[in-house]
Amino acid sequence: MTVVGATVLAAVAGGPPDAGAPRPWTVAVAALVAGAALLLLLRRRPVLGALVAQAVCTGVQLLVGGPTGVVILVLVSLLVVGLRRPLPVAIALLGLCCGVYLAGDVLTGGFDSRVLAPLALMAAVTAAGLAVAGQRALVHAAIERAAAAERTREDEAERRVADERLRIARELHDVVAHHVAVMGVQAGAADQLMDTDPAQARAALAQVRTAGRTALGELGAVVGLLRSRPHPREVDAGDLEDDLAPAAAGLDGLPQLLDDVRTAGLRLTVVGDPRAAADALRGTVADIAAYRIVQESLTNAMRHGTGDAELTLGVTGDQLTVTTVNPLAGPGTPPHLAGSGHGLLGMRERAVLAGAELTTGPTDAGTFAVRAVFATGFRDSR
Repeated sequence: MTVVGATVLAAVAGGPPDAGAPRPWTVAVAALVAGAALLLLLRRRPVLGALVAQAVCTGVQLLVGGPTGVVILVLVSLLVVGLRRPLPVAIALLGLCCGVYLAGDVLTGGFDSRVLAPLALMAAVTAAGLAVAGQRALVHAAIERAAAAERTREDEAERRVADERLRIARELHDVVAHHVAVMGVQAGAADQLMDTDPAQARAALAQVRTAGRTALGELGAVVGLLRSRPHPREVDAGDLEDDLAPAAAGLDGLPQLLDDVRTAGLRLTVVGDPRAAADALRGTVADIAAYRIVQESLTNAMRHGTGDAELTLGVTGDQLTVTTVNPLAGPGTPPHLAGSGHGLLGMRERAVLAGAELTTGPTDAGTFAVRAVFATGFRDSR
């Protein structure tokens, strides 16, 4: 409304070079109507509004015979265009308005120096609009970058939480599945031998107690990590696997694992030197992964095989090959041995993290084979 009022005053006060020329109130009324309509038009169609303002200004200019204060409408329109439209559009419209305004002055009786001030103001308000628009764009871009960075941080934090949950779930599965399988086998043996061989039954129950104690110890280590760890958003994602390392023995614990499964009743043949295998992977992420893959393979052999298994450990050059083979129990092979169980899924995930190649599945000889190839120099690069 301030612009409309100023337009009315300008229309009444403005006039031709001849001071005696009439200043009709009809011009003021027309300027008032045009200014009010222009305010509404500029909100949606600033370029069209600027053209209309220039047309009104030129009409009044021709009517009164000289420069007129209605040029205020053009100035406001050019400012809005500079604020809301691209640089080429604003410059083109500025040139058009200046040319039309100058041509109107020439048509009213020749060049009048009073038109220089409006032309300079047109250029100034257009430049001001473009400058403010540019500053707004910079601020908006900075805000968008900050928001994008915040979203990236949140996504990374959520990914770390998901990765940690997966690693914890995998570790818990490995800890529980093996020891519970040993406990189940030994408990079944104790039940069968209770009447015929009490001494052997007591030995089996002692093994159940030992397996349960070991499982509780390893579970306590994992739970202790959960209680003492800071929030995942404050932890480097590359440290998550290392933080779970204390819950696993690595291949240094392989002799004890072999003794446990043999005590549990698995007739196991070992080809290769467990100590050489442990030396090949010591200090690497693959060390823990290899141990867990062997543990899961032997657990599956106890639960789903005939009671026989063969473990082959081969160190050649810069590779360690770990192969576990066990006869299948028969046509009723559990579905997870076909590749849908959590045990095999956990093996694959560990192999990926350790940079190993893993193949699992039944063979033509009626056995189930798990073969993992580890690079002895692999380090976690995350």
